Amino acid sequence: MRMMVMFEKGEALRHIGHLDLMRTIQRALRRSGLPIKYSNGFNPHIRLSFAAPLSVGVVGLRELMEVPLEDGVTEEAFTQEMNRVLPGCLRIRACRVIDDSYPSLMALVAGSDYRITFPITQESEKALARFEDFMALDSYIATRRTKSGENPCDIRPFVKAGACERADGIGTITLRTAVTQAGSLKPSLWLECLCQFAGADAFAHMIYRTAILTKGEDGALTPIMEETQHG
Repeated sequence: MRMMVMFEKGEALRHIGHLDLMRTIQRALRRSGLPIKYSNGFNPHIRLSFAAPLSVGVVGLRELMEVPLEDGVTEEAFTQEMNRVLPGCLRIRACRVIDDSYPSLMALVAGSDYRITFPITQESEKALARFEDFMALDSYIATRRTKSGENPCDIRPFVKAGACERADGIGTITLRTAVTQAGSLKPSLWLECLCQFAGADAFAHMIYRTAILTKGEDGALTPIMEETQHG
């Protein structure tokens, strides 16, 4: 059987890389006593898979992973036993048993929702003042840093929707981004481009990924967990 797991990677772990996160969860799975299914061969290991790795520095509120288990584990038991051995800043929020015929999580990923929060300062106010103009652009060429080097890329097609607001001295920007043939967009790069466009210096902020998205039956982007539940 396969368990789709929604978990939170809290602010205290936002600078922990993906490989360290994987090792932490694998150790927790072993300590939990749950009947984990291992690979065959001379070096058995847990075939743990994630929907989409989280960028270093970003908080993950609804991250998704898939855990192979022997039959008979309930969703309630999985959540209880894992949260018993996980640190408080890494928690299981929900899980769901999925059929073996269900596609892999990585194959389902079509986008992400993000929230960026920051104190209102002179520089962040400059950025907010030009937000609508920036979103109205048909294209914006930025330099993306990849393993193969620095490459120019039009980041505008990655952003499907966005909004901003101010309340009690705090600014909030929400973004819905899509995965395309060119890859995906880091929200930190998008914010850097907004600042360049607005003539604003970089300012302190916190980025949260609030959902990992797939394409629903109508083609619209929707959270994977919700689409699985409705299916």
